[in-house]
Amino acid sequence: MGSSEHAASDSRAGWRVAVANSISEIPPDVWRKLAPSDDPIYGYALFQAMERTRLGPDSYRYLVVRQGERVRAVLPTCVFRSLALEDVLGNQGRQALRPLRRIMRRPLRIKMLICGHLLGEGRVLRNGDGLHETARHLLVDAVRELSASVGTRWTVFKDFSQTDLEWLDPALGKAGYFRAPGLPDAWLGLRAESFDEFISSLSRNGRSVARRNLAKFSGHQDAAIEVRERFDDLVPAMMPLYQAVLDRAETRLDVWTPEFMALLSTDPRIPAKAVTCWYQDRLVGFLICLFREKSGVAIRIGLDYDCSRDLRLYQVTYYRGIEEAIRMGVARLNLTQTAYEAKRKMGCDLVPLDHAVTHRNPVCRAILRYALPMAVNRSGDQV
Repeated sequence: MGSSEHAASDSRAGWRVAVANSISEIPPDVWRKLAPSDDPIYGYALFQAMERTRLGPDSYRYLVVRQGERVRAVLPTCVFRSLALEDVLGNQGRQALRPLRRIMRRPLRIKMLICGHLLGEGRVLRNGDGLHETARHLLVDAVRELSASVGTRWTVFKDFSQTDLEWLDPALGKAGYFRAPGLPDAWLGLRAESFDEFISSLSRNGRSVARRNLAKFSGHQDAAIEVRERFDDLVPAMMPLYQAVLDRAETRLDVWTPEFMALLSTDPRIPAKAVTCWYQDRLVGFLICLFREKSGVAIRIGLDYDCSRDLRLYQVTYYRGIEEAIRMGVARLNLTQTAYEAKRKMGCDLVPLDHAVTHRNPVCRAILRYALPMAVNRSGDQV
């Protein structure tokens, strides 16, 4: 495995961290042994597709922790050299930035290193908790050195679970990181053997809402819905629907490209399916899902807002994704962030995620420690 630069080491313990410039520098079998087997967003091919199709970051880097010759952990990161701060903070943050925006008359842009996953929950890929404490300190030191080498001033461990942050906490605290709340993921446990049984298992209000939404959609004889394993021919029609949802989103770290959409469909190593909604022979909605044997994630949605409310497109696409997950025997489905009221009615539980944040300037770091937790988007109300 090649690596572009030496990041950190402790020769006494045999530990070292190196920086790989591409996931392709990490052998696939090494990645698979460290990545969670039940989380489809950590597929090797998905990271390759993200690298090839420019979803927002200027570059990707992977911090590879070795003990001797053995790879013990990997931390994916991505580098933003000119990220609009407004796209990170959401409505609350935008309101706080308005006075500064009026003075500067242009968006405030920042240089940021994001640790974790651009599209979902952040993780340090590792085998259990058997890593020596040296590893976490070396890893956080390596993040600092990487940030300095690529010229970023902000560093964020984005959307990490409590478990991973607790493992990193001694090193993060020593390095001056502080916590800021992230949006939770909406997880749905699937114990039903059929979609009808799933609907019956919901709360009284959830059942009523689901049946009403499904009836509303079915009441349109010229509306139809299907699941496709190949959908690259639909990408030109999907992009405006995706853009319509993106335009309403509070935060925008990643911006999908037609090339990335097509790769999700055509790369057989990426377990993607698309729920597609049609009205009068026109594509009006879609939901892209990634499935593993027992777990899945509904990763992105696109909607035609001119007919979305009347057809109940948002809800119906998720119902069809849930039905497909049940058919495949999936036990847990992550409906991800935002629109929590609708997802609670579908039976979801909210799983908290947090950010760990620092800034190279100690004065800015002190200000951010106080201000950032109040500014980040915590509502997740958008649909």
